Amino acid sequence: DVIMAGDGYLLVIVLDVHPQLAEQESIVHNYLSACISFANIHLASNVRNTLAVIAANHLETRFLYPQDTGEKVERQKDGRLELLCQVDESIEKELRRMMMHGGKAEQTESLLSGAIGRGLLYIKRQETEDVLGKKVHARILVIKISYTGSQYLNYINTYLTAQKISTPIDVCVVGNDCGLLQQGADISGGYYHCIQEVSELLQCLILMYQADVGTRKKLNVPPMDSVDYRAACFCHRTLVEMGNVCSNCLSVYCKAVPLCSTCNVIFQTERPLMKIVKKKK
Repeated sequence: DVIMAGDGYLLVIVLDVHPQLAEQESIVHNYLSACISFANIHLASNVRNTLAVIAANHLETRFLYPQDTGEKVERQKDGRLELLCQVDESIEKELRRMMMHGGKAEQTESLLSGAIGRGLLYIKRQETEDVLGKKVHARILVIKISYTGSQYLNYINTYLTAQKISTPIDVCVVGNDCGLLQQGADISGGYYHCIQEVSELLQCLILMYQADVGTRKKLNVPPMDSVDYRAACFCHRTLVEMGNVCSNCLSVYCKAVPLCSTCNVIFQTERPLMKIVKKKK
């Protein structure tokens, strides 16, 4: 679809707020400041731009913005835009609440796949509620900072859904590369980039993720690295080039197993071929 200059863009930001992030206060401050500043930049760049923010930890996914609290927004006396002030207060308040009361989880990963699914549902709901029935120009930005390795099928389902409704999924990873999220960016037509330090997050978001998909084609962005499409086995969470696949739920195993741990289907064992006896005339 052709996007006119005056059309706004719906940006759905999916934030990873794993409890391991709250161990260092300086990282928390830089992380929250970068995410909130980028949300404000998106809203301020176009009066028709809209925003939705979804946070995900190891226990739940929660909408941080917008929130229907029913409270009347007071006019700011310092000259700030009321909408930006509301975004700041809502996101920061709910984010700190999730991070401080999420408990400890050293190895459990965040429910990013569920948050991406909720973002896709929010985009479709905005289209159905539109009076003119126009297509909503939207994209999803995933900011990951914790470990991600399991929930392979959930991620693949969200990627295929995003591809079907023409919604690109951009991914910004802090720390180590994530091949699973890189696959999602490539399948949906989004952009993937990895940084090493949280202090680089805001600069990366502004330079690489502020432009929409149409404008991004005119920019000289760094080319994406080759995407590793190897699947992770469900038994050891390691990447395999050849494995056994369940015909019922498509779970991948590096070795032959008698029972699928995902759907409890019993695999048929190999049987010796029976010799067919020809009938005599």
